[in-house]
Amino acid sequence: MLIIAATTALAVVPASAQRWVQDLPPVAQGYADLRSPFKTLTDKTWPVGAWRDGENQFHSTKSYFTVDLKPLRGKRIHDVHAYTYETAVTDCAKPRSVELWQTEVAEQPTWARAPKELSRLEGTVSGECLGRLSWDISAALTRAVATGAEKATFALRMASHRQLDVGFGRRYAALSVQAGVNTPPSAATDPRVNGKPCDGREHLVGREPALHAQVTDSDPAPGFQIRYVVTDVAEPAKRHEGIATHSDGTYYLPTGFIEHGHTYEWTAQGEDGADKGVPSPPCRFTTDLAAPATAPVVTSADFPQTGAGFPGTITFDAGGDPDVVAFDYNGQATGRVAADQPGGKATITVVVPSSGDKVLDVRSVDRVGHVSNATRFRFQVRPTHVHVFELPVDHPMLGQTYAYTFTSFEPDVTEYVYSVNNGPEITVPAPCDRCSAAVDIRVTSSHSTSVSVRARTAAGHLTEAGHSYLSTHPSWPFVQGDRQEIRIFPPEALDIAEYLYRVNGATEELTVAADANGQAAVQIDFGDHPFPNVEVRGRTADGLLTQSIQHYVD
Repeated sequence: MLIIAATTALAVVPASAQRWVQDLPPVAQGYADLRSPFKTLTDKTWPVGAWRDGENQFHSTKSYFTVDLKPLRGKRIHDVHAYTYETAVTDCAKPRSVELWQTEVAEQPTWARAPKELSRLEGTVSGECLGRLSWDISAALTRAVATGAEKATFALRMASHRQLDVGFGRRYAALSVQAGVNTPPSAATDPRVNGKPCDGREHLVGREPALHAQVTDSDPAPGFQIRYVVTDVAEPAKRHEGIATHSDGTYYLPTGFIEHGHTYEWTAQGEDGADKGVPSPPCRFTTDLAAPATAPVVTSADFPQTGAGFPGTITFDAGGDPDVVAFDYNGQATGRVAADQPGGKATITVVVPSSGDKVLDVRSVDRVGHVSNATRFRFQVRPTHVHVFELPVDHPMLGQTYAYTFTSFEPDVTEYVYSVNNGPEITVPAPCDRCSAAVDIRVTSSHSTSVSVRARTAAGHLTEAGHSYLSTHPSWPFVQGDRQEIRIFPPEALDIAEYLYRVNGATEELTVAADANGQAAVQIDFGDHPFPNVEVRGRTADGLLTQSIQHYVD
């Protein structure tokens, strides 16, 4: 009696965190038949053994399946299984005698030119009649891949002594081959300590360092990580292992593991739960966890003789402490300077722009950046400001020009650099060494006139600035009038071209032209404002603005 099964899908072995299950794609499928000895035949299901067709014609068949091995290149093969299930059985009472053989590669097998059978593979069965069959073909495919084979062919056939017995014939679904594979992580390369390559030079660290090695894993399965192993060179029993799972692979040693003055060796190795990559070359680092014990000695041979704006030197001395390789300083100047040798000295040149009492804090620095306590160096800077003399006028008039005199007592002065009311700098020559320069300055601000002056020497140094500040003589116009008309009169000694005014505190500023005498009259609608007023200021023909005045009307 022929038993036929409904179509059923093969079970797929799930991927684990340790490996990736991959289906090997079929390259060719066909069966060979004694009745058609020179043909490769195909069907929806695959006949194995002897059977008779609808016309009672005798057949004896073997089914062949060829799969592509190229997906296994470069991967570690953990296991490979072939699966199929029975779709029809001639007689369930007959013992199952089907076998799976690896053969020579044959994509067009025939009965007359059947490929050589190489080895029979052991399998297992689940279920009774219409069972499911599986074979472990790991060793066979591992050998095939190792020899460089690109394909492998398998034959489903009946045992030799049953091959021509119709009672044992069966039909099967196409053979499915699944490989549990893994690509080991790449070799760990480019080890670095705090971003610096392990190139044989000493790595000195001042705290727990960041360790990094380049490792990749091409598999999509989870579980990839980088294992860092750190060992105390002098005491190998002191060992630490840590895992980096984040994308950049950097590992930060935990606080408390490293000790001052010890040397440590470490390696990194990629792992993915199934395989391990080649570890990185060993890399070492040495710890320095202590700051320099003594603060530097700070001296200067130039201050207080050196004046503001001129260069002077300050010397730092580590006093022979070999741990010190540099000095940090801040205050009148900021920076870091290397010592001339471990425990040696360094000299900086500073230009202090202003005179008086000054402070510089200096610290010794070791090779990993630890700093000592600060030495506070107090020093004085000599005044060098330019003396600014103006005519004895308490309040200069707006629009008038006045003579100023600049005098410096510093040697080698070649010119003076000055600005008025923080405007652009103007340079005038010094007539001779320690000679004064005369400059005419016009009053253009209705509030005040400030002058800032520095002297420049032949060497290009600028002295401390001298200053002059004078309030401008009052310059507001005179305003008279009532709600019908407002009359405006010019301030003293100014040629007013027009007046600008605001009504009742409005933001809009209106304009009225002045007549030949500098006067103006204007009619203003004050509305119903409770305190009607007008604010007025004048403007000269060359754009000078006077002070403003506010006039209230009845």
